[in-house]
Amino acid sequence: MKVYRISLLAISVFMVFGFTWFGLGIFSLLQKATAGLLLTLSFPLLFIVYATYLLRKRSQGNGFYWDEEGIVIDLNGNKVYWEEIESIRYMNFRGMKSTVIYPHYTFHEKIRARRNKWMPTTAHSVEWFFIEKPKEFHKNLMKAWEGKQASKSPKI
Repeated sequence: MKVYRISLLAISVFMVFGFTWFGLGIFSLLQKATAGLLLTLSFPLLFIVYATYLLRKRSQGNGFYWDEEGIVIDLNGNKVYWEEIESIRYMNFRGMKSTVIYPHYTFHEKIRARRNKWMPTTAHSVEWFFIEKPKEFHKNLMKAWEGKQASKSPKI
């Protein structure tokens, strides 16, 4: 089992964006431009806090992986089990590449309850921007998925 950790590039982008925007907000305050004070100083803090959260999750060793039970779909360790999956696809929507896991519709409510969500989700997306070696992740996941499908199909 190989864990695909959170990308340092994603963490760095959020951190740099947050600190740059925060610095520009402080500079504008020093120049007596007080319009949008709350937005100017609080919005960049969201990026800084999110980058810190991702860095903490990375240092804890959290990431995306699969094992004999199923695929981990988020940083909290929630899984979608192999028998619940209908298909796995590569998606490229407006430049945002991701691996999308589609569970069978009969398992949506079960997954919702397991994840403690209000509404069921019809697909679970692993964004490539957030993981290291995303092409390797997708290729190896598809091999594992095809192996599970081959072992599940009836022998003639």
